[in-house]
Amino acid sequence: MSQGNLRRRAAGLLMACLMTSSAWAGDDKGFSIGLQGSAHATLADVGLPGYPGATLSGESHGDTPAASLGAWAGSFGLRINVMKFQVADSPVRVATFYAKALGRHGAVLDCREPAARVKPPKDSDTLACEEGVPPAGEYEFRAGTAKQFRVVHISPHGDGGARFEMARIALGN
Repeated sequence: MSQGNLRRRAAGLLMACLMTSSAWAGDDKGFSIGLQGSAHATLADVGLPGYPGATLSGESHGDTPAASLGAWAGSFGLRINVMKFQVADSPVRVATFYAKALGRHGAVLDCREPAARVKPPKDSDTLACEEGVPPAGEYEFRAGTAKQFRVVHISPHGDGGARFEMARIALGN
């Protein structure tokens, strides 16, 4: 998941929070709204193990390799923790590692598979991948529910290495 896609998704989820909050409907009892951000996130925040030998990615290009965002409106909230890494190992090896690691958070969706991109019913808490297929040679896995999930996106980098992003996204009330 690119940083631009993550930002668009966060903005969309924040708007959903605002539009569905009790305050938007006119109930102002105990209403609060807030936004919190930080250029810091840890593996514990994301809830996934670190890949052996991986280093944070992006610092040398002025990019933020880890970030946390929280937003709330009324009784609804959004929390996103994201980290970016690079490693000399192949994308296939990294994909195998994270497909297994994500299994402790529920069924693992491989977003390259058409069945993983089937949109569930509107009132379902079933997780699905976005409509687009990851480009050839890239991997994207998700695990959890539609409101609490983790995602790992892996792409080739350099001579046989990999770059990967992992995020924990929680939307709730």
